[in-house]
Amino acid sequence: VIVQDNIGVCTPGDKATVAGVLATELDKGLEDAYVELQATHPTQPPVSQFVQSDINGVYGFPNAVPFGSDYTVTPLKDNDPLNGVSTFDLVLINKHILGLEPLNSPFKMIAADANNSRSITTFDIVELRKLILGQFAVLPNNSSWRFVDEAYTFPNPLNPFQEIFPETVQLADLQSNKSGADFVSVKVGDVNNNAVTSSLLR
Repeated sequence: VIVQDNIGVCTPGDKATVAGVLATELDKGLEDAYVELQATHPTQPPVSQFVQSDINGVYGFPNAVPFGSDYTVTPLKDNDPLNGVSTFDLVLINKHILGLEPLNSPFKMIAADANNSRSITTFDIVELRKLILGQFAVLPNNSSWRFVDEAYTFPNPLNPFQEIFPETVQLADLQSNKSGADFVSVKVGDVNNNAVTSSLLR
């Protein structure tokens, strides 16, 4: 009598690689961002790992996730809040509020929402001015960088706050390597996209 168990194609030791790129809407890679991977599996221990993105914004978790896992990838970068932020950004945000020169991408609008209220108002200008003048060391209600799942499509690009945009990449029942867990990186306060994102650009 031969008994075979073919419920799982992969052996318990088989693991997948999860990787992706963090880059701005202008395709500038973001260096030294932390990326967290969390994964759960029905029969194996949970996975919790951190890596940093490289000089081109690339990150990877090689052979980290057991096949059949549900996983979540979350980027984080919360230093150097003044990077790319100047009084010129305040002028551009003010023009957007007045309807004189609307910001022309949803990512710039997310960058303009300094107080993380899911709207763009003069309160955002006040917070950024305090940051520039040194009255704030960091923005009290926001992180220095925000991240949007690159595969996400805004239902209304003229209002990126219409629904909650995904700041993680999630996948259930992973059955192969995942190499496209990419994010658009948004520097809060920088609406003219001049933040330094990598030592390659210094």
